[in-house]
Amino acid sequence: MKKEFKELERHFSPVFDCNYIVGETETGEYYYLWTWKNIEANEIPEDALNEPECMHGAMIGTKEEIIGELEECVGSFRYWGDEEQAEEAQEIVDMMVETLNLKEV
Repeated sequence: MKKEFKELERHFSPVFDCNYIVGETETGEYYYLWTWKNIEANEIPEDALNEPECMHGAMIGTKEEIIGELEECVGSFRYWGDEEQAEEAQEIVDMMVETLNLKEV
């Protein structure tokens, strides 16, 4: 089943060659989508939800779960990536977390 979403923030990272997107579903849940694919429609791709991979996947959950996943996955490059990756990871995490924290619960 496809989930429609309202995009809150999108960032394309040339360093990771990946789109990072956060938003809300039609049921008020939050989502996080990371993908090398160009996502134009306002639907979370079924393959991203059902078969997430390193460079193409999605999750739906609470704001806290989404922030935790951003910190864990993208944020890990702050500690083990090269300098360019560390800076990019920090920018992505800061931007996405700020956007999610601006949303009322």
